Amino acid sequence: MKRTLTGFCAMTGVLGIAVLTGCGGGGGDQKIYTQVDRLARPAVNEVFATVLNGRHKANDEDSPTDDNGSLANDIQSFMTGTAGRSQAITDVVKAVLSPDVIIADLKDNSTTAAYLGVETGGATGNKFGGRALGDDIIDTSLGVIFGGTIPALGLAPDDGKEIATLTSDNVDASGKHFTATFPYLGSPQ
Repeated sequence: MKRTLTGFCAMTGVLGIAVLTGCGGGGGDQKIYTQVDRLARPAVNEVFATVLNGRHKANDEDSPTDDNGSLANDIQSFMTGTAGRSQAITDVVKAVLSPDVIIADLKDNSTTAAYLGVETGGATGNKFGGRALGDDIIDTSLGVIFGGTIPALGLAPDDGKEIATLTSDNVDASGKHFTATFPYLGSPQ
């Protein structure tokens, strides 16, 4: 019996190796995917990274783990150079928008999402984070970049360099109907 069991275990081990090899190794049907776009927070890469010098493409294809270097540098350059914002506001924008990922704190017991809630310590409504269907993400992001959102939340002193005409895309959520069940969008109007 011992001999049969040992043989069975050896055969199982060989079979296991064969199965594992078959799963990952070199079969002709393996597909390689290339990331071409990354859009966690709409308007972030589109505002900060230029297309001309390839920064937009580089950020699209980069991993969020690299954002604290590459995207943060793009934010720094744009905020203090192009937009003329203070270093204090720029530092908050880098901390809030980089990495370019949506964060939700599942330990928070809030029942609604609050865009940038985790990143701002709850200043945007609660500390859960995430984003709800009705959140006007573009206007929120533009308000952070060009408006008085950061000072209004008490995260940095006002630098008086807001550009009011750039704080909204002027498309509001009125007329959009969301439902509580999938697919969450109401009938077209």
